[in-house]
Amino acid sequence: MNFFNREKSLKTTVLSLFGFVIFLIIVIFGIQLLYIDNQLAKKSINTKLNSLSYNVESSIKSVEHINFSTIEMLSLINKKYKNEQDENFKAYIEILKLQKNFYAVYTGYEDGSFYEIISLDIDENLRKLYNAKETDKWLLIKIDGENIAKRELLLYDENLNETSKKVELDNSYNPTKRPWYKLALENRGKSIKTPPYKYSHIDTYGMTYSRELDDTKNVVSIDFLMEDFKNIFIDNIDQDSMDLFLFRNSDKQSISSITKDDSLLEEFFKSYENILYFKEIKIVEIKNKSYIVQIAPIKNSSQDEYIILFADYKKIIQPYHIQTLKLMMTLVIIGLLIIPVILYFSKMIVKPIIQLVKESIKIKNRKYDSISKVDSSIVEVSILSNSFLCMAKSIYEYQDSLEQKVEDRTRELSLKNEELFKLSITDKLTGLYNRVKLDKVLQENMDRFLRYNTIFSVIIMDIDFFKNINDNFGHQVGDDVLKESAEILKNNIRNVDILGRWGGEEFLIICPETPLSGAKELALKLNKVIKEYSFRTYPNIVTMSIGCSSYKQGILTYNEIISNADKALYVAKESGRDRVEIFE
Repeated sequence: MNFFNREKSLKTTVLSLFGFVIFLIIVIFGIQLLYIDNQLAKKSINTKLNSLSYNVESSIKSVEHINFSTIEMLSLINKKYKNEQDENFKAYIEILKLQKNFYAVYTGYEDGSFYEIISLDIDENLRKLYNAKETDKWLLIKIDGENIAKRELLLYDENLNETSKKVELDNSYNPTKRPWYKLALENRGKSIKTPPYKYSHIDTYGMTYSRELDDTKNVVSIDFLMEDFKNIFIDNIDQDSMDLFLFRNSDKQSISSITKDDSLLEEFFKSYENILYFKEIKIVEIKNKSYIVQIAPIKNSSQDEYIILFADYKKIIQPYHIQTLKLMMTLVIIGLLIIPVILYFSKMIVKPIIQLVKESIKIKNRKYDSISKVDSSIVEVSILSNSFLCMAKSIYEYQDSLEQKVEDRTRELSLKNEELFKLSITDKLTGLYNRVKLDKVLQENMDRFLRYNTIFSVIIMDIDFFKNINDNFGHQVGDDVLKESAEILKNNIRNVDILGRWGGEEFLIICPETPLSGAKELALKLNKVIKEYSFRTYPNIVTMSIGCSSYKQGILTYNEIISNADKALYVAKESGRDRVEIFE
């Protein structure tokens, strides 16, 4: 006779039933928690990747806007000065000073001539390569098309004093054979950029932005480093448990990465070639180790560039497993504590106990509102029934409290997100809007004009001789001048005007519903109040050069209006500074 056919005492029956129920609850609860653990881990990775992808896309969009604007400006500079190399030299230096992630600015000519300025601060290996001293800051490379085998290398210090000169007679470099030169000629009249590639002299990736100069078959270019994207990666991943790569799909080549294992991407592509399979999160084995993997495209990039995130499965899932284990242990302990009570009441009649089991199942199923008291003439059964009711109430109240905490945390997260959004559109130093916000407002005003024919104007302001303030009084005083200038400008514009920091010592005002004459009147007013203001830490008078522009027939993008304002600003600078010029 087996166990199930033998007669058993009530005590044994109730204990066996209770043990089985508790075991079943633990198993189901454990399986559910383990499943939830995996889902939470995957959701965490997906959230991080989406955030990172958005940040990289925004950064690429901003960088491309700046770089294409710079190429346009270089085109205008070359057109103005043509073969005046001294003026081009100064202009190229200023651009490299303003844009710290530019490696070089150069021009290639149809006859094979070449004129390039390189920032030696970009990489320490450059000084070793060109035998430069620590005080050397700039390298000028010149090739004369009439003597293509000759190449001149000139080094300059921070004050643009020539420190050494070297002539090489075995030059093999011909700019007309370079991809950036050919691509620029194929897209005449338009600025272009090359796919990312690895530089020959420094261990990093970058892109070249180029433009032909007015059908002359002469091409001006800048080299942009992609190393700065690492800062975005670091801010968005846990480096202890995650590896991240920005790669090119065409050749599966890493462009930039944050990783402890440089071979990880290569090993991954040995087993998996179809990146679309990893659009959704997958768990894979690489080098005898489990990883949670997801790939996301960089939407704003014109190239086939993607981000791939490898998360160490064990490290990611471990916190969730520990929490699950604690919950299961708590449940086991509670079950063990209840066993003596069940043993005691198993001596009583069966019906109330069966009813109590039914009520316990309701608790298990979280049907707190349907739990009822078990009526019994036995005092102990009544007490147990009351205990179940209290337990249900406690669990219900705890759950309600937990939901309230979740709601509070969600509200706090929403507030934090609002703060993060505000920070993302605000310049940290001056508290004004930054380029991201200004670009958005410019596009909104341009869209409004194209739809409703409502005019708007822009004013670009540049603090005169700001470098002298930094050099002579220190960067702290320079920062004070920028902050006080921002406050003065903010207090002297209309409520509808939008003021922001355009970059460096430049400010931009967007004037909705304002013709060019109104913008000029406001610019003259601002020029005056800045000049008359006594700065707290800077003893001298501060002046500004200001350029204004507005819509005119044929303009289709706000970049053209900004470019026109830049031209007016340039005229103001060339005409002696401390003045207002308009573009007509």
